[in-house]
Amino acid sequence: MPQISEMSSLYGRKDLKGVPIMHFDQRVVNFGKMKRGEKRTHVYEFVNLGDTPLILDLVSACDCTTLTYEEGKVYKPGEKGQIKIVFDSTEKEESEEIDIDILLGNMEPGTDRPIFEVLRYSFEIVK
Repeated sequence: MPQISEMSSLYGRKDLKGVPIMHFDQRVVNFGKMKRGEKRTHVYEFVNLGDTPLILDLVSACDCTTLTYEEGKVYKPGEKGQIKIVFDSTEKEESEEIDIDILLGNMEPGTDRPIFEVLRYSFEIVK
């Protein structure tokens, strides 16, 4: 059974039958030191380790982050996908951690809540 990240709404669930499991090798990225106005790009890669199709519904972050992903795409069990981000530090004056929220079109079993996942990146603004 795959290990579920604390950054997933599925964390702590014992029964994972019938749910997609969005597994990332890397959920947290540190862009390190950067000057205001610089941009950084990263591609988060995932695989559906669950036994049911995963529906990638919505991915959101702050205005400083441009997101590229296949909205509404259905990933079969075992299928891989990507979420590309471009971070623009132009409006940033201090170091920060930014969360990227992922909402799946799949519901948590026994609830009316969609499954959600979180990714994160950080940076340090230097003069």
